[in-house]
Amino acid sequence: MAEGALSGIKVLDFGQYIPGPFAAMLLAEQGADVIKVERPEGDPLRHEDGFMVWNRSKKAITLDLKKPEGLKIALELAKQSDVIIENFKPGVMDKLRIGYEAVKAINPRIVYCSISGFGPRGSYSNLIGYDQIVSAVASVYTEQGFPTHPLYLVLPLASLYSAVEAAFDITAGLCVREQTGKGQKINLSMFLAILSTFRQFLVNFEGMFRSPWGPTGPMPLYRPYQCKDGKWLFTGLGNPKFFTIFAVTLGHDEWLTDPLFDGAPFLIMPPRNAQVMAMLKDIYLTKTRDEWLELLSSNGLPVAPVQSVDAFMEEPQVAANDMVKTIKQPGRGMVKEMGIPVSLADTPGKIKGPAPSPGQNAREILKGLGYSSQDMKRLKKEQVIKLPPQRK
Repeated sequence: MAEGALSGIKVLDFGQYIPGPFAAMLLAEQGADVIKVERPEGDPLRHEDGFMVWNRSKKAITLDLKKPEGLKIALELAKQSDVIIENFKPGVMDKLRIGYEAVKAINPRIVYCSISGFGPRGSYSNLIGYDQIVSAVASVYTEQGFPTHPLYLVLPLASLYSAVEAAFDITAGLCVREQTGKGQKINLSMFLAILSTFRQFLVNFEGMFRSPWGPTGPMPLYRPYQCKDGKWLFTGLGNPKFFTIFAVTLGHDEWLTDPLFDGAPFLIMPPRNAQVMAMLKDIYLTKTRDEWLELLSSNGLPVAPVQSVDAFMEEPQVAANDMVKTIKQPGRGMVKEMGIPVSLADTPGKIKGPAPSPGQNAREILKGLGYSSQDMKRLKKEQVIKLPPQRK
């Protein structure tokens, strides 16, 4: 039985930072054979903790694509590949002479995915597409609820979502290739990927209100509240039935007919929403979080603790799904990482190993292309490749 749904698919990963490498890792852990092609100076994020996650389950080779023999090796690998992923600025791969048209000429079945900040069209196409730049333009920071200033998010949403979108689009491209026998170019921008997650905010209609709502949300029955012990609890009353149970559980049957709660749970309009929030803030401060969890969940209401990362990693639900994996990362020791969130029943996929060191698999890869040990020594001396120390 195949170890993953994409077993047998060969991916050449020219990615850097997050989007390209993360997309390639998602494919690798569903069975694809991924080679990370790194420039001589290395991936800019190689020394960041996230690098270990975004680049695990891959092989690696370091190539100087600006040198003829480095380009020759890259094209030889491209000729054997099913998928190429890159996330340079538009046009960079063409200048390096390994863009889509160059690869298509030697491998018409290639599915070639280019991820960039803003895509190849428009006045922003040549902007440096760092996650924060894309997120700022796409209104991510102004949609977090602060009325006076934007809120910077640590989570790189544009990078992460474009990587997931890329993995989906590549898989779709491979499905089409099965029908037509031909590959194709995929253009994906972080800008459009993150905009697609904002669909509900882009819907505008007459009478729609957009009041300042604060960092914890505009809907008083669907937001976090601080409890007596200083911990936070998220209450998500997602339909009128839950609101009814909530009111009765708290001993406030009168809320069911009070005009203050008209439109509950989602459409309690300003300024009434602020009044309800203030009322509930005081109520939640009368019990600890665990007391509220017990009371509300025992009545079938959707509530959850707002947790730290450390608490989340120890969460029984995470353990039940086998999502915390301990991986031996050379140079770092045993490292805890998240597992594979999607499990196909017959082809579940797996984590194949830690993130590779620079050029870790160069000998194996070059030998597969017909290069001798002498060739490799020469290429290393000419700074076309890097070779790891040989094991004794």
